[in-house]
Amino acid sequence: MLIVNQEVIDPALVEDAFQRIKTQAEMLSQISCCERDDEFLQQAQDEVIDGILLAQEAERRHQRIPDELFRPVFESALRQWRENGASWDLIEAHRKEIREESLAGLRMEFFTRDLFADVVDPTEDELQSYYELHQSDYFTPPSVHALHLVRFPDQTQLWSDYSLLLSVRDAVVDRGEDFPELAKTHTQKTNQEIDLDWISMERLSHPFEAILFSLRPGEISPIIHHENALHLVYAKEVKRAEQKSFEELHDDIMHKVLLEKKQAILRSLAAELRAKAVISGSAIEEPNPVEA
Repeated sequence: MLIVNQEVIDPALVEDAFQRIKTQAEMLSQISCCERDDEFLQQAQDEVIDGILLAQEAERRHQRIPDELFRPVFESALRQWRENGASWDLIEAHRKEIREESLAGLRMEFFTRDLFADVVDPTEDELQSYYELHQSDYFTPPSVHALHLVRFPDQTQLWSDYSLLLSVRDAVVDRGEDFPELAKTHTQKTNQEIDLDWISMERLSHPFEAILFSLRPGEISPIIHHENALHLVYAKEVKRAEQKSFEELHDDIMHKVLLEKKQAILRSLAAELRAKAVISGSAIEEPNPVEA
């Protein structure tokens, strides 16, 4: 059980943060990150502790919220519950919870307003430097709407399947025959699906993608041998890589640089609060000891 300054923390908060952190890491790496679960769990717990400490500090600094400011926010929250389909009985059952959430939101709003009062807009030089350091974030990789013919030969069928794909390629290149029809006829996919839809470049060193993203619209690939299969791919449409300009991104970069400045202030304050906090227990389950 995790306790922060005598406040018992719901383990679900850590679990939700863990799932988000892990999902983001897996999206970036394109692989499962199970071996890093302990690292992600610790990050999640630290994030939740910092959030709780900041919320506690917001409550300490803004214990009393004037009724004229609180009531419109509370009434708006009640209306939102109603608009989302909640009955009046359900709303009444959760009235205390809605009230506390409304108060917490207002306290955090006033708290951060005070914290960020001295934050100034970044200069154009700062924005330009940020853009140059993060150009890869604003790069749209090429993508291809690909059609696909695949065969799964064993060793006795390798040459015959290779010859078949070679004849299909010759038919398309030399005689202008229709690749989709040929692919549907000869694919060994059980559902005869040939459309791979849009594929964005993610692994330039991958042999299949290296060839796919070198194709021009209406062009068919050479025969690709990959993962115990023979492939032909056809570029139905192609979108070239795009690097967005600084001018296009100016407002977006302004928002991100301001956000980073504000997050740095919150991290710094959270570190100060953590140094004085009484934190005990953990939301991270310890592994069961192995019996001898």
